[in-house]
Amino acid sequence: MSFKPYLQLYRSRQLFALTAIAALLKPFYRIAFLAGARESGLLEILSGKPMRLEQLAAGYCRDAKAREALAAWLELGVRLGQLQIGADGYALKGLAKKLAEPGNDAAMAMVEEVARLHYKLIADTPAKLRRGELWSMSDQDGELIARSSRILEAFQIEAIDRCFPVAGPVRLLEVGCGSGAYIRHAAIKNPTLTALGLELQPDVAEVARGNIAAWGLSERVRIEAGDIRSRTPDELFDVVTLYNNIYYFPVGERVALLRHLRSFVKPGGMLLATTCCHGGSVGVDVLNLWGAATVGCGPLPRVDEFVQQLREAGFAEAEAIHLSPGESFYAFKSR
Repeated sequence: MSFKPYLQLYRSRQLFALTAIAALLKPFYRIAFLAGARESGLLEILSGKPMRLEQLAAGYCRDAKAREALAAWLELGVRLGQLQIGADGYALKGLAKKLAEPGNDAAMAMVEEVARLHYKLIADTPAKLRRGELWSMSDQDGELIARSSRILEAFQIEAIDRCFPVAGPVRLLEVGCGSGAYIRHAAIKNPTLTALGLELQPDVAEVARGNIAAWGLSERVRIEAGDIRSRTPDELFDVVTLYNNIYYFPVGERVALLRHLRSFVKPGGMLLATTCCHGGSVGVDVLNLWGAATVGCGPLPRVDEFVQQLREAGFAEAEAIHLSPGESFYAFKSR
């Protein structure tokens, strides 16, 4: 083997760039493979038992050329450390095996979100801005976002456990209820709690409605699709919550939104908001980019900024509670 080509690359100042890029490729390909395995159903198929190429081809391939392509895709999965091949066929390995477990669906959804949404957001935003365009809510997959947002569930539940009344009748309004998982937790925590979950995206509201029914909570919880800003305060609540969605509203409209939410709170009641704030991980920076680059949305708040907005909206108390060490995830409790 000759080292002459490497010397030439070094002299032309290309070697460092090529070496650095090569180190980035495998993690990128791994994320893409995992997302494809889940979306295609392969993750679920192989979570039961190993399968030979012929068995997989029966479900995926129409002809010999397709079989050839499937074999190449599976070989790539082996190379990336997500599949293994043995006497019984292909089986899941490593992170793929972990993500196939139902308890890791939020982490799997995050992988899909990075591969399907974050990639486009990062790669295409400058070109869209040059054309005078922004992203829209229709560019995101509401159901996928509802799944991936549960990655913060342990910290979110900590906020509910610290702030919600554990006994006595409680009427809850959850603005942006997502999958309904947090309503479920609050309802289990307090058996006398009743709730209205309001969700902006109708498809996500339908998912939440199905979940509430499956959990046996339909008599205590109702789910509606709609925008809180167009709703009149014809009923009052002990607790109003705004979880991980303040960035769905432009910065200039947030005080008016919070003031409007205050009109739904009974005297002595509470508003509980949670959100990632400026200063977190690179994933938080991507979320900040999404809010800043999407029509009708806005960047993430700073902690002191959001406390001030709550006070301007008329809340006498506004307390910031740091929920996640090492991450900029906060709860804001206001009365």
